[in-house]
Amino acid sequence: MIVILTKVSDDRHSLELVHDGGSRERVVCETRSYLVHDLLHYAVEAEARIASGFWGRLAAGATLAEMNDRTRPMDDAMAAVEQVVGALSGVTKGRSAGELVSGIRRFSASVGAASPEWLTEPFVAAVEERMRRLLGRWNATPRGGRMELRFPEPQE
Repeated sequence: MIVILTKVSDDRHSLELVHDGGSRERVVCETRSYLVHDLLHYAVEAEARIASGFWGRLAAGATLAEMNDRTRPMDDAMAAVEQVVGALSGVTKGRSAGELVSGIRRFSASVGAASPEWLTEPFVAAVEERMRRLLGRWNATPRGGRMELRFPEPQE
């Protein structure tokens, strides 16, 4: 699946998906609320090489409307990805990778769940570096320009 992010204005962008079969869907989003969250999902799912998150499910054929339906129950795999993505927002606010990993592990244990095996300090560092590159690409994208991503990423 190809993900096309187009900078419509300073505060709006479009998200277009081109599925492997050729079908497309597109939405216009408010950038401040969605862009960093969506890119964090991308970075986490690409680094962990998982198909159980937002982008993986879209690549498998789910629609944007289905993924944004808040009335649908969230399974454990998706909940784990959401938890990590939410916590990674804290890393950008000064929390260390170690604090993040240990915090998620403590929380998971307190509710009787296992934290993802892929959640390690080196993983968090890799996500941070990927986010730095993604945001740099986005910031260099001119108004009307687009940034393309592929999910899943091709294996090297």
